[in-house]
Amino acid sequence: MELTIAKNYLLLTERIGKKPMLRTRFTAQAYFVLAALFDLVDQGVLDIGETISIKDDQEFAKLPDYLSVFKSELTDEIKQGHDLQTQLAIITSWDIANQLYDGLGAGLLADQLVEKKSVKNNLDTHVIYLPKDAARKQVQDYLRNQISGVKVSQDAVSLVLILSELDALKWVFTDKDELANLTAAFQQKVAGDAFYAKEKALAKVAQDVITKKKFWYDSWLS
Repeated sequence: MELTIAKNYLLLTERIGKKPMLRTRFTAQAYFVLAALFDLVDQGVLDIGETISIKDDQEFAKLPDYLSVFKSELTDEIKQGHDLQTQLAIITSWDIANQLYDGLGAGLLADQLVEKKSVKNNLDTHVIYLPKDAARKQVQDYLRNQISGVKVSQDAVSLVLILSELDALKWVFTDKDELANLTAAFQQKVAGDAFYAKEKALAKVAQDVITKKKFWYDSWLS
């Protein structure tokens, strides 16, 4: 099982700065889990209509160990018959995000695309998989070529959609003219596309879930 969207999202997003992005930042983590969810939908393991459902039971059962919490929580949501917005609350799980991060990070380390670092933040020490510059550039070039090509692959559509939701494309393509041209080209290619429309609607529900959870955290911590 290759979680292409989630891996590429990690390679573009993870930075340390004042805080490690995917170890401490709630919104970045939630969209990381959403990226993995998109991967499973794109690959036919899950289906999303009115609710999330398991499309391929055999492939779902074979998901890697680093998705064990995700599998357990999603299975529970499905069994309880919750609506889509309630089901999507799983993307805000710290446990799922951290397990996913460690699993994908170990694979990226084995492929020599990241460096493993320990970062102390407040009282916690975090293990960070910091992407190498060449790995970031590889994903940037991939997205650039996909958008500029004849047809954009589904995983590239999903990743661009997530980055757009985060208003993060400007950090991927820092030249303003290039960004404007790529954005226009992308919108032209996905106009009227059923796959894009479906994931765009799903991303909107996910955004609502994330926003409500952030407000809950803020009120709880204040």
